[in-house]
Amino acid sequence: MCSPSLGDLRSTFTYLAEDLASAGFKVISADLRGHGGSTVSWPSYSADDVADDLLAIARAHDADSVVLLGNGFSGGAAVIAASKAPELVSGVILSGAVVRDVQLGPAERAMMRLATLPRLGQTLWMSYWPKLFGFEKPDNFELRRQELADNLAEPGRFAAAREMLRSSRTSAENALGQVTCPTLVLMGDQDPDFRDPTVEAQNTAARLGGPATVVMVPGAGHYPHTEDMETVVPVVVDFLGTVAPARS
Repeated sequence: MCSPSLGDLRSTFTYLAEDLASAGFKVISADLRGHGGSTVSWPSYSADDVADDLLAIARAHDADSVVLLGNGFSGGAAVIAASKAPELVSGVILSGAVVRDVQLGPAERAMMRLATLPRLGQTLWMSYWPKLFGFEKPDNFELRRQELADNLAEPGRFAAAREMLRSSRTSAENALGQVTCPTLVLMGDQDPDFRDPTVEAQNTAARLGGPATVVMVPGAGHYPHTEDMETVVPVVVDFLGTVAPARS
């Protein structure tokens, strides 16, 4: 099950989902609450809430086990979900995952404060979103940018992203040591969310309670799962083969 970062849509997984389905895996891509095709006006938008959503979706599909792939904000939710339901979550893939409250510089803090403003925030987010990519953007980048802009312009949509931006990552950080299933940590070495992406990925892996593998994706930013398919797809397929064998 693939879940995107805040201020993004499940279409970020279009190419990856196609490749994984071709490899024999059943793939579910789910929008975050308040985003995409989800309803709006949820009572709260924390990583704990999204973790519960992911588990509810898995159970609604009668899954015996599920591997959770979380990007950015959803990475923290995936960690929490795995700690809550170890009998259901057999593996976790963290793609540019934000699992703790990272320290931002003065300029970054100012940008985040502005991005949370109701009207200006949406405009700033759409100007900032392209900068989250690394050296190469996916082939469907322009289509996805327009899709995202249209979705966030709908009533209540950016409010969800704004609440997620404001929320704490403490629950995810506290849950790291309780995750005992295998975890694959994917991180772009150009991810602007972190001062040192390599150190961040290694720190995350070291704090997990189970076996963890770190794969740095050269030249990729915050969305390595869509920026460098040649590197990421084989790594993900190999990982899934150890925790969720493909259907015959």
